Amino acid sequence: VFNEQFQIRASIGVSTFPDDATDPDQVLKNADIALNRAKEEGRDTIKEYSEDFDRAVQQRFQMLRDLRDAMEREQLQLFYQPQLDLNTGKIIGAEALLRWWKPDNSKEGGSFISPGEFIPVAEQSGLIVPIGEWVMETACKSAKAWQDKHGQKIRIAVNVSAAQFSQSDIVSHTQKVLTETGLEPQCLELEVTESVFMDDIQHTIQTLQNLHAIGVELAIDDFGTGYSSLSYLRQFPIDRLKIDQSFIRNALNNPDDASIAKTIIGLGHSLNLKVIAEGVETIDHETFLLEHKCDEVQGFRYSRPVPFDDFVKFATTYDGKLS
Repeated sequence: VFNEQFQIRASIGVSTFPDDATDPDQVLKNADIALNRAKEEGRDTIKEYSEDFDRAVQQRFQMLRDLRDAMEREQLQLFYQPQLDLNTGKIIGAEALLRWWKPDNSKEGGSFISPGEFIPVAEQSGLIVPIGEWVMETACKSAKAWQDKHGQKIRIAVNVSAAQFSQSDIVSHTQKVLTETGLEPQCLELEVTESVFMDDIQHTIQTLQNLHAIGVELAIDDFGTGYSSLSYLRQFPIDRLKIDQSFIRNALNNPDDASIAKTIIGLGHSLNLKVIAEGVETIDHETFLLEHKCDEVQGFRYSRPVPFDDFVKFATTYDGKLS
């Protein structure tokens, strides 16, 4: 085309008459469902229709309907996992983690829906934007309430999705939340994953710089699992690298994971960044991180994510020592 060569690849969905359907419209619908599955699984491939595909689509739509209801009925809640200074044992912050308690007719009255199930649905539908705004507002209110009651400043960490970066004005919303809650900017940390950087690097850098100008802290979550370039990392106004929990949990029995954890700590310090490790479950994990001069930690060794009142109870009684 005008002396340019274009490489064309195809994703194909296949539905067979009469095995998959007897009605022509349904055959086409099933082929479309199979096509969507082919695209989801990396494109440039062929997928034959399966009833499992249809069930998955229906389940996703039902999950989305239920999630909208959950927002209206205030079924979403935040749990908090303490973050500690590894050298002093002092509680310096908490990560706010989204939970969904879905009532039902069971003996327990309901059950928690795994974030791994509903977060992807929220992200694909764009619902993650209003949910993320609610999370930030609620977390900041909790941090401010803690400060007012106990006179202790803690950093509250909130996860920010790629959709919030691309579909909303996260800078103005963050400023609005801080103003309305009265929380000091340095007491709020926004955690972004490396996937946020992939779509539009320059927009991401500008957004991060604007957020940093407000005074909030910024962290790269799950560091080491994505593909962000080190040349770009130098341009990000980041305060903290967060080592993915998979590396920490396996560091004691997998030399590769131990090397990755040590490398991230060294990289962070060479860029004058703090490094926090999540997934710290045992004293051996803690000893490993102390030995390699990690700065901060969170994990089951100290506390599981808990409701705010339980976090307050833990924080007011914890003396920095564990058996």
